[in-house]
Amino acid sequence: MCFFKKKKKEIIEGYYKIGDVVNFPFKGEMAPGIIYDIRKDEEGNILYDVQIGGECPAVIKNIKETTIRLRNK
Repeated sequence: MCFFKKKKKEIIEGYYKIGDVVNFPFKGEMAPGIIYDIRKDEEGNILYDVQIGGECPAVIKNIKETTIRLRNK
C-alpha cells in the first residue's frame, strides 16, 4: 500500500492557460510553443514553461508573462 498524499497544486490565474498556443522570444527570434505549466516565483511574478518542437519536444522554463504573445490563428 502507498500512504503518500498527493500534493494539491495551487491554481494560478494568469492571462494564458495550459494548452494555449503562443509565441515567445527564444534565441533572438519569436518561436511558437504551447503553454506546459504555470507557476509563481518568490516575488509573485507569473512564470510559464513552454513546450516547443514536435517529434522530440523540449520544455523552455521560466518565461515571464510579459514576453509571451498569443499566436494568431
